[in-house]
Amino acid sequence: MEGLSKRLGILCGIFLTTGLVLNFAPRPAQVERTEAEVATMLPLKVKHYTAALAQGQYCSYKLDQSNYDILNPWGIVARVFVDGQSKYEVVAIASRRKESFHDPQTCLTAQGWNLTNQRVESVVTKSRGTVPVTLFEMEKGGEKKTAMYFLKITQGYYAEFSSVKWDMFKYKVMHWGKDDEGAFIRIIPEGPSTEEKMKQFTADWIDEAVKTSKNYY
Repeated sequence: MEGLSKRLGILCGIFLTTGLVLNFAPRPAQVERTEAEVATMLPLKVKHYTAALAQGQYCSYKLDQSNYDILNPWGIVARVFVDGQSKYEVVAIASRRKESFHDPQTCLTAQGWNLTNQRVESVVTKSRGTVPVTLFEMEKGGEKKTAMYFLKITQGYYAEFSSVKWDMFKYKVMHWGKDDEGAFIRIIPEGPSTEEKMKQFTADWIDEAVKTSKNYY
């Protein structure tokens, strides 16, 4: 018990010291980006898939304003990639605020989907090696599909929110209050697909994103 109290005391001391340092240290310049800028960094073609864009827009559709109000991101870019009957919806939420990266359970459940069997797996890319992702099952009104999400910040790729938020906190401490940055990426099939086909599409999307973003994604 005494050892636990001592460890808690040390931990509280670290957080207090960190808070004081960040409070009085000179504020570093934060990176700011616009949604249009984020969109130019994301691919419009992935192998044989082409993004179906709304007329005059850089996305397939715009999310409701409530999503922007709640998440407060730099931008949300939603693109539906089409190859014949095969379609994949890719939503990228870009931000330097860890609060912008939310579990899709929240919004998808609100849309009537039942989410189950969430598990961490991986996809194999040519440019980034093995990338961790989270897969989950979606069901609504008899319709079933497998979807996935992952996160990318300057420190790498992540499949889980707890890990990315902890590393963003550590980054802020190590960089005297400067935020890390990146995006939450969600991919949902809209046409005929299998888990393996979705993984291959995701790997190809990442390889293209590396090129279009000049190694940012």
